[in-house]
Parts: sequence; structure tokens; C-alpha cells
Amino acid sequence: MSLNQTVRGLIDRLPTLTSEERWVLHTVLDLADQRERQLSQAQAPQPAPAPVVERPVRREASYAAALSGAPHFVTPRELQVLELLLSGLSNKEVAIKLGISFKTVQAHRQRIMDKLGARSPMHLAEIVRQVTAS
Repeated sequence: MSLNQTVRGLIDRLPTLTSEERWVLHTVLDLADQRERQLSQAQAPQPAPAPVVERPVRREASYAAALSGAPHFVTPRELQVLELLLSGLSNKEVAIKLGISFKTVQAHRQRIMDKLGARSPMHLAEIVRQVTAS
């Protein structure tokens, strides 16, 4: 049994974690597995790179309307950044995908967190879930 499988088993047995927190932890482990595979592929010569599987981005009209209107006033560009961050991409990956700098992504994320009153990225995801559910 690998270390990641052991950690996944422990995560599932912790009674104090919410389902969202479990999802985040499993996602982090998935990303770690993916990075490890990428590193091992980079070391061994490959004829063609492995295709990157992208997660679907939420494109609901109510999602944008709920965050764009009062009292949040999240801009369309901030919504783009938020959608990509919530889909699991890192700040650097978002910057590459949108063709903007890493610092710009950080600034957008900070403004979003300020507008929504989030204290952490985890809290931001919870706020977005609550706002879009109502």
C-alpha cells in the first residue's frame, strides 16, 4: 500500500472533516500523484507528451450573476480567475492559461477574497458554494 493510499484511508476515517474538506484533501493528493507522474515521465524519454486532462469549468449564468451583482461586484476577469482556481489550477497555471502574469492572478484572487470576505482559499470556496446555491 502506497503512502497516498494510506493517507486517503485516514482522510476518509476522520470524523471531524466535512465532505468539502475531504474533497480538497483528495484533490491535493490527486495533484501530487499527477505531478509525480509528470516528473517520472520527464526523466524517461517519451516520444509524445501525455495529454493533459482538464476539469470542466462551471459556466452557469446564475453563478456569474450571483457574484457579479450587489453586494459582491466581482468583475468578469475576476470570475474567469475564480473559475479556474476553483477547478483546481494553481495561480501559475491560471496565469499561463489566461496569458497574464502570476502577480496579476494573485492580485485578482486577493480582490475576490476581499470582496467576498474570505479568510482563506478554503473559506473562499465555501462562500462561493453558498452564494451560488442560493
